[in-house]
Amino acid sequence: MTALRPAAVNELGNSKFKLRTLSAIIMGLCVSGQAFAATNNNNETTANEEKTTFEVTVYGEKIERSIYDTGSSVHVYDEDRIATTPGASEVDDLLQLTPNIVDSGQGNNLPSIRGVDGSGPSFGGLAAFGGSVPRLNLSIDGRSLSYSEVAFGPRSLWDMQQAEIYLGPQSYVQGRNASAGAIVLKSNDPTYDFESKVKAAIGQQDYSQTAAVISAPILEDQLAFRLSVDQQKRSSYADLTAYEPVGDPNRIEMTTARGKFLLEPAGLPGFKTTLTIAHMDTVGPQSESQQTKINRAVYETQSTSGIWDVSYDISDTLVFENNLIYTDRTYDRITDPAGRKQDFKSKGNEFQIEPLVRFDSLSEDLSGLFGLRYFKSEDDDVFEQTGSSIPMEGKNRAMSAFAEVTYLVMPSIEVVAAGRFERESKKRYVAPGRFGLDYDETSNVFLPKLEVAYKPESDQTVGIRAAKGFNSGGGGVGFNNKTWAFSSYTYEDEYVWNYEFFTRHSLLDNELELTTNVFYNDYDNFQVLETSSKGDVKVDNVDEAYTYGAELGSRWLTTSNLELLASLGLLKTSYKDHANSSKELARAPSLTASFGALYMFAENFELSGNANYTGDYFSDVENSANQSIDAYWVANAQVAYVFTNGRMSLFATNLFDSQKETFNFGGDDITKQAPRQIGGSVELYF
Repeated sequence: MTALRPAAVNELGNSKFKLRTLSAIIMGLCVSGQAFAATNNNNETTANEEKTTFEVTVYGEKIERSIYDTGSSVHVYDEDRIATTPGASEVDDLLQLTPNIVDSGQGNNLPSIRGVDGSGPSFGGLAAFGGSVPRLNLSIDGRSLSYSEVAFGPRSLWDMQQAEIYLGPQSYVQGRNASAGAIVLKSNDPTYDFESKVKAAIGQQDYSQTAAVISAPILEDQLAFRLSVDQQKRSSYADLTAYEPVGDPNRIEMTTARGKFLLEPAGLPGFKTTLTIAHMDTVGPQSESQQTKINRAVYETQSTSGIWDVSYDISDTLVFENNLIYTDRTYDRITDPAGRKQDFKSKGNEFQIEPLVRFDSLSEDLSGLFGLRYFKSEDDDVFEQTGSSIPMEGKNRAMSAFAEVTYLVMPSIEVVAAGRFERESKKRYVAPGRFGLDYDETSNVFLPKLEVAYKPESDQTVGIRAAKGFNSGGGGVGFNNKTWAFSSYTYEDEYVWNYEFFTRHSLLDNELELTTNVFYNDYDNFQVLETSSKGDVKVDNVDEAYTYGAELGSRWLTTSNLELLASLGLLKTSYKDHANSSKELARAPSLTASFGALYMFAENFELSGNANYTGDYFSDVENSANQSIDAYWVANAQVAYVFTNGRMSLFATNLFDSQKETFNFGGDDITKQAPRQIGGSVELYF
């Protein structure tokens, strides 16, 4: 059949459940899928020759491979999938569609993945004082963003080749800051053919987007450049009061600019290098929650990065690559000086270098890679109150060696072994006084992975895997919410063993794709933000925590012009607090689901939509009844006209204007679903 687009997204999901029910569902799906696959493969007809192979390629695990060769639970959105997703213009638009992820919108909290808070053990002010790093790794072209960059600024999807969302520990691949999962964004490279396009969009809440891209050769087949810019604006739905020096705190604005140069000299066959200069600038309120405090703090973040990638084919079996990145970044928290001034200013820089060698045997039964990585960051921060300021310093160093080997034991059985040794040093200093802290610790950890897969056909896979994840310890400044006294604290490294069973099946001559990931995560020294009975708020470790669940996904090309998507998530979480009471993790709904469709009609028209369900959950790890969240739905729709030189679309997000709560911080600090937004966009290609 003719696919609706060149590549499809692999939809997966998650939820909370009883183990017996889960086992019955999974075993039934896997056994029936495997049996159906065998029957389907034995009844191929010549019509198969007329069908387009529907293949998803994954880049984020440092090895380019098919989804059928990938055991990780991953959702893949290529450019075409992003274009047909209603109103998708930033990363959060994709996260909110992904089962097993709860995204509470702009603010202190990063998305939770499989019940684990992507923010890390602390967020907001506690994260600022302690220099906390997130558990969720969001990288763009190899550069991992800081907590503040992810939390307080939208991330553009303009001119992205692909977005990959990984659920579960990715420490053995990404290293630091990936024990909950990873989001990997890869932007488009320069082309040797002239390419340009522009986009303009408007919508409710004063939404607007203005974007452009141009790519062209400088020297035929040897040197090319690409330049892209994107600016998105909207007004906050929280209806905040203006004050100086921020002006209008309702203003949310994101500007992204990226320039790339590609060099492949004819005199050096097999050599390729790309230089990327990227700048990101965001401004917006610290949150869009509804609360009585209307003079909301505003965050401004800026970063400028230089990324140099080199690749050289040493031989038919060896490839050398190197990734070098330098970044300058700042962020400012600006508050009302006439009220309780609590400004926070940060200036920092990052440097990383990652050389690696890829190898592939001539017999094609052995392949892999070996690499080294060095990362360092330095931050100079200051906390300003009325009449006083408190300087802070932070330094992080990480050195690692990693390797992965894939061995074809026999034509249908593949074994993947990987390991990463990481040494991470973390220093955090806060000037003595009310908030004093002097933290200096080094962690050493080995992170292995082992995966065994049975592949009777290239598009039929059943496998098991085990991997270890890690999140480093740290220190910070906590407070007592009764006396408002401050005190320093430290917490230990967190470890997790991740076990998964996975299946990938392509059926009905590649018209139906089924995916399954069943997981169990066992945590040691799990890091949680707790409030003691005496009122002390700080990060601490608990001995016992676990999560288990499943993610089931399907994609069905029912006809040549209709594609259906569905995913289901099941999740169970538990940890024991210091009183030995069993509780659920925060933002860990037992059931999540997503349903979507793309329909092409009347020559060049597209109609797409999705509906997404999130079950009830608690906003806090104490499982407070007054911070519980009821289940909610959200639906989105889009109609587009596609023509030779562009596309026009009308979209509606939160189609039925649901106003359910998504996060309750306690008291009157409540975040609700973003209101319905109706808008339109025009893209022109030249």
